[in-house]
Order: sequence, then C-alpha cells, then structure tokens
Amino acid sequence: MRQHYTAFGVQQILRRAFSAVLALALTVVSVSLSRAADQTEKVASETSSSALAAAEALYDGVRQETLPNGLRVYLKPVPSSPVVTTMIAYRVGSADEDLDNTGLSHYLEHLMFKGTDKLMPGDIDHRTLINGGANNAYTSNDYTIFHFDLAADRWEMGLEIEADRMRNLKIDTKHEFEQEKGAVIAELSRDEDQPWDLEQKAILPLLFGPEAPYGHPVIGQKKQVAEATAAIIKSHYDKWYHPNNAVLVICGGFDPDQALKKITELFGSIPSEKLPPRKKNVAIERTKPMHHEFVSKFEVPRMLLGFSTVTSSDDDLPALEVAQSVLSSGKRSRFYQKLIEGEQIAGQADAFHSWGRYPGWFGVQVEVLPGKDRARAERLVLDEIKRLADEPIPQAELDRVRQGIIAGAIFDRESVHQLADNISQGVTDNDLAWLKSLLPRMAAVTPADIQRVAKKYLDPERRVVVWSIPKSAKERAAEEAAGDAKSAQAGAPDNSNEHAAVKRPADDKKTPEAKVAENVKESGAGDRGLTPPARQEFSLKPAKRVKLPNGLVLVLWENHRLPIFVAAASVKQVSLREPIEKAGVAALMGSLLDEGTAHRTGEEISEAIEKVGGSLALNSSGGTVKVLSEDKSLGLRLLMDCLINANFPNDAFKREQEHQLANIDEAQRQPLERAMIRYRKAVYGSHPFAKPSLGTRPIVEKLSPDDCAALHKQLFVPNNTIVVIAGDFNSDEIVAQLTKLTEHWTKSPLPEFKSPTIEKPKTFTTEILSMPEAVQLQFLMGHVGIRRDNPDYYKLLVMDYVLGTGPGFTDRLSSKLRDRAGLAYTVTANICSSAAEEPGIFTCYVGTEAKNFPRVKQMFLEELNRIRSESPTAAEVEDVKKYLIGQLPFEFTTDEQIAGRLLSVERHHLGFDYLADFRREISAVTPDDVQQVAKKYLDPDRMVLVVAGAVDEKGEPIPEK
Repeated sequence: MRQHYTAFGVQQILRRAFSAVLALALTVVSVSLSRAADQTEKVASETSSSALAAAEALYDGVRQETLPNGLRVYLKPVPSSPVVTTMIAYRVGSADEDLDNTGLSHYLEHLMFKGTDKLMPGDIDHRTLINGGANNAYTSNDYTIFHFDLAADRWEMGLEIEADRMRNLKIDTKHEFEQEKGAVIAELSRDEDQPWDLEQKAILPLLFGPEAPYGHPVIGQKKQVAEATAAIIKSHYDKWYHPNNAVLVICGGFDPDQALKKITELFGSIPSEKLPPRKKNVAIERTKPMHHEFVSKFEVPRMLLGFSTVTSSDDDLPALEVAQSVLSSGKRSRFYQKLIEGEQIAGQADAFHSWGRYPGWFGVQVEVLPGKDRARAERLVLDEIKRLADEPIPQAELDRVRQGIIAGAIFDRESVHQLADNISQGVTDNDLAWLKSLLPRMAAVTPADIQRVAKKYLDPERRVVVWSIPKSAKERAAEEAAGDAKSAQAGAPDNSNEHAAVKRPADDKKTPEAKVAENVKESGAGDRGLTPPARQEFSLKPAKRVKLPNGLVLVLWENHRLPIFVAAASVKQVSLREPIEKAGVAALMGSLLDEGTAHRTGEEISEAIEKVGGSLALNSSGGTVKVLSEDKSLGLRLLMDCLINANFPNDAFKREQEHQLANIDEAQRQPLERAMIRYRKAVYGSHPFAKPSLGTRPIVEKLSPDDCAALHKQLFVPNNTIVVIAGDFNSDEIVAQLTKLTEHWTKSPLPEFKSPTIEKPKTFTTEILSMPEAVQLQFLMGHVGIRRDNPDYYKLLVMDYVLGTGPGFTDRLSSKLRDRAGLAYTVTANICSSAAEEPGIFTCYVGTEAKNFPRVKQMFLEELNRIRSESPTAAEVEDVKKYLIGQLPFEFTTDEQIAGRLLSVERHHLGFDYLADFRREISAVTPDDVQQVAKKYLDPDRMVLVVAGAVDEKGEPIPEK
C-alpha cells in the first residue's frame, strides 16, 4: 500500500498538475470549447484562450497561509464535496540521501505508519478503517507525500495523526522497524521481476552520474536498505521532518476558518529547525553517445534512451512537455506512426519527460518485436527526434496535441484528492504562481519553440542508451527444457505450450495485486465498491434504463457538473464463448475493433478522436469513449461504428497478431503471469476460463482475419450488449441518437452454451515452476469460488475483509504476514472480487522471498483454518461493516467510475435499489455468519497451490550464483 514513484512515475503525475485545477475551474468559469472540423485555426485559438482563462481562475478560493514555524498551508474548500483530502508533503526525497544510505526516504515513508507514543503499529490503518476512509503515501526524487481521504464530518482525524507523527515518530523494535524492512525489500524485489525496472536502474547513474542527486533509484539499493539501522533512519527523519520543510494541503467539504484554527492548534507549537544544505548537482558534459547493454531475463529487447534536460522552473519546460506529446501521445503520434504502425518494428514506443528540483531527463522507451533489428529501431527513434529539430511541426498537428492536453486536463482530474495531490506537488518545490502558469505556458508553445528545445536538449550525440537483450534462443531452450524437467519431477503437467496472459504495454505498471484480481476474474469486475454512504446518501435511482427494439440495453446517468461525456459498452460472455480451439481470437479481435470499419479507416478513427482530445479504448468485451460533452455525438458515432462495423483489415491483423505473439512469449519470463495461467488452468479444469486469454503460440499463429470476423459477428449483437452513458447530456436526445445509430444492427440468437461444472481437487495439489532468474517467489493458492448471485455473497464479502482484503494492513493476513512478520509487500485473499456470472476463484496471493515459501504456506493455512473453526471477534466484524458502508463517497467521484458501477449493476441484475440493499445486507452480517460461510466455502484440504520463482522441484531456494 505504501508507494514509491520512480523518475518515470512521479513526473507523469507532476506534469498533469494543471489538470485537476482546470477541471474544478470549469465549475467556476464558463469555458467554451466549440469546434468544427473545417475551422482548425479558430479551434486552436479558442482552445488556447479557454485554457488561459481557466488557468487564471483555476485556484480561485485557494487560501494560502504560513504559520510562524514555517508550515505552508493551502486550503481549497469545495462546498458540495462530501469528502475531504488532507495531504502533507515533506520536501525530502531520494535526491537528499547520502550515497551510502540510499532508499532512506522511501523506507521512512513506510515507517511513518508505524506509530508514535500515542499510536502503535496498526493503529493508523485501524482508525482509517473504522471511519470508512483511505490513507497512503508515496516517495519521489524530491518529496514524500502522505494523505488521508475521509468523509467531511470526520476529516480532522487525519490531521491529528499528521501533527502527531511530524515530530513524534518512534523508530524502534516496538514499532516494527525490522519487520518493515522486510516489506520494503519485498517491494524492491517485486519491481525487479517486472519490465523496465532494471533498465531504469542502469540508466540513472550513466545519465546523471553515480554521485548526482538523481543518480540512484528512489527505492534505493537492496544492500543499503538491508543494512539500514534505526539510528540511520532516525537521523534522516530528524534532518527533514519539520514544519518549515512541509506543505499542508486540504481540499473538499470543510470550513477554511475552522480548519485554520485546528491547524494552528495542532501544528503551531511544533518548532521549526535549521535544515541541512541541499545536495549540489554536477552536470555531465557529454560529447558522444553512451551505450550500455545487459542480458535480460525477459523475451523482448528493450531500449531506454535518455537526454539531460531542465528543472521544473526552467522556461523551456513547457516546450519539452509538448514535444513529448507530439512523439508519443495517441495513435497519431510520431512514434506510433513510424515504429508501431509504419515499420512494425516495435510493440511499444513511448516518450516521457522527468523533471523536478534538479535538471531532469527526456526519456524514450521502446519494446522491439522479436526478430526485428534493434539497431534500426534506435535509428528510427533518432530520426523522429531529429525531425522535431529540423522541421517545424505542422499547425494542425500541434493543434491536435494541444487539444489533447486541454481535454485530458478535464478528464483526468475530477476528485478533490486529485486536486490536493496536484497542489501538493506543484507548491512543494515551486509555488502557486508557477502551477497557475503551467497550462497557459504549454498552450502558448509554438512550432519554433519545439524546434528550439529539440535542438538544444535532444542532441543524438549526447544520448545515453541502455539495452536489455534476451538470451539467445539456444540458451532459452536449454533453460526451459531443464525447467520443464524439474516441473515434471514435481508432478506438474507439461507446460511447454502454455503461455500466461499478459496485459498490453499500457497496463504494465499495474501492481501485482491488481493483476491477480484481473486474471482470476476474466469474466468481469465485481461490484464491491458499490457501498452506501454512512453520512451522505448516494442513490442509483436517478439512473434510467431503456431497452431498444433490437435488444440493446441502455443505462443513462445525467451529471451536468462538468462538460464530460462517457459511454461504456459491455458485450457479455465473450471470453466464456470463445472457442477453445481458437483460444486468443477474442483478444486479437478486440485489439482490431478500432483499426477499420465499413465506414472509416483506422487512421480516420484515430484522427477523429484525437482531434477533439478524446479517448477511445476497445477490447474483446466492448469499449469506452470519453470526450468533452460538446463532442458527444462524434464520440458515440465512433464507439458504435467500431462495435458494429469492424472489418479487421489484413495489414492491421498481421501487426496485432505479431504483438500478441510477442506478449505470449514474454509472459513466460514473468513469474506472476506464468504462475497465473497455470493456476487458472489447475482451478478451472475443462471450463473455458482455464484457457489463457491471449492464447498459445501454435493457435494464434494460425488465426486469420476471418476468425476474428466470425467471433465478432456471432457475439457482438445488440441483444448481447449493454451501453452505459454518464455525464453531461440529455437522455432523450441520446436515446434518439442511439436508436438511429443502431437501426440496422439486428438482434441475433446466441449459440447454445452450457457451463461445465468446476470441481475442487480431491486433495491439496502443488505445482512448482522453477524460474532461477526470478527475484521474488509468486505464490497463488485457492480453489473455485462463487457466482455473484450467491445468496451468501454479502457474508463472504465481510469475511474477505476480515481475512485478506482490508484497506491498509487491517485484515488478518496483511497484518500477520506483511506488517508483523515483514515477509512481503503484498498479501491478499478473497473470494468475492472475482464473482460474476460464472464462478470466480478464491485466491490467496503473496509475493515473497523464495526462502519464505514453507513459512507463508503454513501461515496462510493457519489463518484459513482459524476463520473456519472460530468466529471472528465482534469488533473485527463491526470495523469491516463500518468501512464497507462508510467508504461510498470515494467510489462515485468520476463519470467513468459511475459508468463502470452501473455496468456491474446491470450485468448482475442488482437493480437501482442496490445501494440500499447493500447497506441492509452488510449491516445484518454477524461474526457467526462469517465463520459459517468460511467453513462452507473455504476448503484448505482441497486447494491448488502454484508457485513460480527461484525454487527447485522440491520448493527449496536455488542458491544465487
């Protein structure tokens, strides 16, 4: 739960700092973004002026105060908000660490949740739980930020905790200093089993210099983290955690006068302290390219290329930001057009710009498709960068990019949490004036500005390049043969043709727990989040349901607060009905839905949506479009055209087929993905959900466009589709438009399908996937679960939160394995999150060191048997019920969230009274109910256990070479 951001992640957040403010500013000022396709120059002018007008008003109402001790306070009341975010940012990050003690800032971030004289380990998470809120933190190069999200009538709880731990933190055995070290190291190990982590760690010292503030990763070096003592951490805390090195931001439904009085009462007596001098940055004068290569554990060659750039306060920052968007934002971007669609040499090609207190870097990351010329891929990237410097960007292209920035600002930031985060980041190293100027400065960037910064900073002769290169096919074959032999010795079935499902590159940054939840529940997301609020009622009753004559179901939710329009379509049971002999065709079909229709080419589709700054995402189960409300007609036309009339052009088919095959191969090198596919197969047996969603190489290689078209024709029919629309629109107008758009989309009977029975194994079974290069052991254990319509669903939901799903580390397993024992960074167990029309899976998951395998297995089984044999305490159950009923205000903060929840309600036939039903059912659950359902549905003696990592066929750790 405690997070860290690398140089990739934190600046991805920072550079969107203007977004939240623009979204809220639109509630204050009227922003006209009218457009017409034949009025490009007029559109560009209106867009820029709209952005400038919004930026000038964007922090209206923000109250700035500085206490005598130096604490800077920013108060942004949002009177209509039922929630409040309290966020405190300390101006200390990895850049402030000594080189022999890296990772201190991130380690200290974790320890800030362990307590004070007043708070013992677990108390902060427990208080947050019973108040239905959320807490977390993250560390960057330049700062560490903590937050509490709570209902508006109890937000001061978080403020009181922040004041206490500002100077009273205890770092000792009693407050689990050593245990948390295990969790930090587990987090570091987890990252190293994921793509791009080792590449980034390699490039930072080369790009900045090993002694520079940004020359090491935020999370630190494993050896130094392991050797850190309580005294070292305490010294770091005492240097930096003072009011004059902090910013306090509060956003949401509160009274600013009362808030300031409370802040003064809690923080005013904390003395300021003289801060240590900051590190000095020594720029590297590079006159020739630098290349570094290392052998990768993965299948795909990856290139990470970097150029030194500027600080956040530099005048060239906006132009570099726009240049980044020109290169890699959307399918019309230059990298996509050249490397992915044109030359078809890469599966991923992205640019990013990382910046902060010290000069940052402009980066490019490329995943080269297997068998392609990686030297040519590097040349193509450099050619596109050179073109930025040599040729002025056409005005139409710049207008499209600018429009994407403006629309994205509105889409990305609707909640008070996002606003608080943006203010915190923007003012920690800069100030409010800087933040206010960012968007208009970006909107004012000219073609000449982009040329200038490309020439100045993106000089190919000063590039640093890191390549991670897979082992040769011969080496891989030998390793896999050995691994298969070991698996066979352990009693595991042959897996030479099995491939785990992986997400497309855009999803690679998801956490392991998120990947587990998605993989075990391929049939659709659960609806755990639809919890009624304890203090401010939220009802789904205003939603409208309309069924068109052709069987298409529409669910409509009008929300006129912001000019946003979201339409989400769900085609039911696609993965369930995909032919087993063509496993992977659904994923391939979904990737092609926006590559061409009977009316538009793929290029025309991407041009149309990007020209208005919208987003269109399609997949095997439908898709979503998000546009400004003035473009809702265009958005609907594009979405429905892709869903109804996709024609699967051959050139796009070949490109996407090659990408899917590369992803299939790559998955075999990722321990979690490989374990997940084995686990699903072991649990589901002959059920369709046992097959990998991306298929296997022998099958996918033989697929054709006709196969995609056949599956599409069979399942993408109106009587198998739900469309939910949320945002700023008129329901009658939308119903009329959709009726017209779908008048020729005729209903069709679905093929007969009978779901096979899924049996638990007769005995406890274990499969071991030996992967010597893995840093962390991936552990998955469980058996078949329940359907969403199970009458015991709500009792099981409470059980999940008692056992292994609670927020923070409040559930039993997280508290025991993660917080008390320090064996892992992530621990989960639940049965409800995967429940859908078909049975889900009860899954226990942990990522840990290989040596911990027998211990974590024993601890999981102990907790499973305990919850089956004895009722949980009344306090445990009441705390969970308070949380489930109390956290609703955070679940309906954006139109996209609302659309997703309504899809779930419609798919599972829950009705628009669902929130009231939920509150009633959860409130009625007793401790005895929890024990009874645990005994009924959990069977520790008949589970499947799959582990993947550096263990041998007996589960013993493989010694490091």
